[in-house]
Amino acid sequence: MSSQKSAARRKTDQAGAVTEALPRHVPASNLGVALNAADLGYAQVVHDSWRACLRELPSGTRFLDIAPGIGSVALVAQEVSAARGGDLEVHGLDLASTFHADPLTLNGIRFHARRYGSSTPFEDGYFDFIGMQWAPPDDGAAASGIGELRRILKPGGGLRLVFHALHGAAHRQCLGRVQAIDTLLDDVQLLEHARHMFEVAFTQETALRRDVLHAAMLAMASQQAYSDAAQRLTELMRSTPNPKAAERILQVIADCWERRQTLTLASIHAQMDGMENDMRAAQARLRSACTAAVDETRAHRIGRLFKEGGFRKVKVKAFNASDDSLIGWDLCAT
Repeated sequence: MSSQKSAARRKTDQAGAVTEALPRHVPASNLGVALNAADLGYAQVVHDSWRACLRELPSGTRFLDIAPGIGSVALVAQEVSAARGGDLEVHGLDLASTFHADPLTLNGIRFHARRYGSSTPFEDGYFDFIGMQWAPPDDGAAASGIGELRRILKPGGGLRLVFHALHGAAHRQCLGRVQAIDTLLDDVQLLEHARHMFEVAFTQETALRRDVLHAAMLAMASQQAYSDAAQRLTELMRSTPNPKAAERILQVIADCWERRQTLTLASIHAQMDGMENDMRAAQARLRSACTAAVDETRAHRIGRLFKEGGFRKVKVKAFNASDDSLIGWDLCAT
């Protein structure tokens, strides 16, 4: 009987030592060095080109940004307008679920929840200038879309479209970001390791009553697996232009671990699921942007379509960064 008690005591002491060795928190890895190009390097060049273009527009110009996405061109137009006393009328046309059916004015920009194509909610000759970035016309519906642009543009009005160049700087950045998300979610499976670590932590108390040592060893194994995944992610990110998404996710996981005594497993899973959904959505948008990349042949073919659609003085030229690397194609027409 005495030997059984001694064995049980040794087992308990051993489990206690293992439990004490468990980390009190899982720190977020430092990805400051690993992550580069958090902001797209070409963005400033593109924005500056739009500023120069829009500053040439006369006071009272009614400007339309097509497929604005996050509204970068429209925001530049509003910035130029504000600097000149608000002398431009800025509109955005995009099919987005966040927009109301009626036009929505945000930061002085009037957004219209419609796709440009065979019909738009504007009168003939409504706009003085039309801009579009990274959204080439769909080849199958190009004729009707270009015809509609011509209809809503005033005679003598101007149009500028900027496309991603296939294998250009913007295209490579998008591919790199897709690769970063693929690495985090699918290759390293960081969130899966995190979910398992939390599940083990939340069931450890019940398991300790059955087998103290085994429960502690399971907890250590799950935490080590997560730590290994985080370290591997850090190493892989050194060559991936990720916009600090990995760093934020690691920090959220670390914060959840620090506060796990006050959280429920369901709430932690909800955070993991929310992060994954956001990453998957970004993954889809980036892949869509990659498919919109245009090679030189297609860029000039689009230019010919605009000529056939009634535009004159159509000019297609390469759009380069300051180091002469190709970013995209610049199509200007009147």
